Amino acid sequence: MLTGKQAHLKDLTPSHEHYLRAIFEVRSSRGYARVTDVAHLLGIAPPTLSVGLKPLEARGLLQHDDHRFLLLTPQGERVAREVHHRHAVVRAFLREILGRADEGAEQEACLLEHDVSPRTVERLVDLLKLLREDRELRDFFQARFNDYQRRCRVAEACESCDLGCLPVR
Repeated sequence: MLTGKQAHLKDLTPSHEHYLRAIFEVRSSRGYARVTDVAHLLGIAPPTLSVGLKPLEARGLLQHDDHRFLLLTPQGERVAREVHHRHAVVRAFLREILGRADEGAEQEACLLEHDVSPRTVERLVDLLKLLREDRELRDFFQARFNDYQRRCRVAEACESCDLGCLPVR
């Protein structure tokens, strides 16, 4: 069961999570975060970001300092770190395991980071670490996976995965 604080954070939109992660990343690299810097990173207009930050301020996740720099509250930083972690893990999985190119992996990680469960993230970390630490297993897996091509035929049910196969386009 979610506690009051957890339930309150559960309804953050993907945009809000992106804003928190972007503030965290800009502050981590520059030591400060201005609305213009965060908006630039997100590819949106500063006024759009300013409007989008208001709910985060109302929830106590974000503040401004005396110089109007964006500051994450302790709770806001915790959420931003969690989103950043999920994003980094999903992006690494897409790149290292599935072989997605950097741009595609980045875009898909931005989509998936909001819906992947903490347990799945931890298992993805386990898989990534295992393959990074065990070179022989990684080389074997990569060679097999790169050569593997499923041979499904369009059917109502699939004998190997219990899913109806779609035509390859």
